[in-house]
Amino acid sequence: MDAQWISMLISFVTGALTGALVTYFRHWLARRREAESREFAKVQETERVRREHYARALGYQKTRDSLRGCDLDGQDLGGVHLAKADLQRANLSNADLSNANLEEANLIGADLQEANLAGASLAKAALGDANMQGADLRSARLSGANLGGADLRAAQLDDTIMKGASLQWADLQGASLESADLKEADLAEADIRQTNLARASLKEANLTGAKLQGAKLKGANLKEARLEGAHLKGAKLDSSTILPKGWEDSVASKP
Repeated sequence: MDAQWISMLISFVTGALTGALVTYFRHWLARRREAESREFAKVQETERVRREHYARALGYQKTRDSLRGCDLDGQDLGGVHLAKADLQRANLSNADLSNANLEEANLIGADLQEANLAGASLAKAALGDANMQGADLRSARLSGANLGGADLRAAQLDDTIMKGASLQWADLQGASLESADLKEADLAEADIRQTNLARASLKEANLTGAKLQGAKLKGANLKEARLEGAHLKGAKLDSSTILPKGWEDSVASKP
């Protein structure tokens, strides 16, 4: 094969490869643009839905629309009227709900992580299995609320009113309930390890089987509280802590 034929063959192969690469690149670029377009449309739709959910929440007092499963992450709902609203499994993480009216609201399974609920009214609200990790509930009103199985780890509950609230099986590890009113609250089997209950009122509360290891109970009032099977190992008490009569014979472990 002479040099001319070799040169022609090389030119042909080079041209064919170049054409194939150009075609491949064009197809790849088209697919990438299509994927970016779909992603952009998805983001736009998500934002549209969020705006719609936010508008529905703001207008709830007039419309009474269901807010079940709504995405309200980080939204400003301070002081909004949401009494008796259906917010089951709604995403309210990082939302500002300070001073909001959530009385008798359905918040079962809702995500309230890091939400601001300071001063909010949640009397008789349903909060079973809600995720409230790190939420700010200082001075909130939760009398008669159901928080069974709720996750309240590291939540701020100082000065909160929780008279008669149900907290069975709730996780309160590391939470702060300083000066909270938990009179007649049901905390059976609740996890209250390393929790700050200094000066809290737990009069007539049910603490049967509760885990109170390492809890701060200085100045707390547990008069007539039920402590059968409660674990108090490492709990911090002082002379101002008021305990029910015969408590030492009923607890599973002593401080």
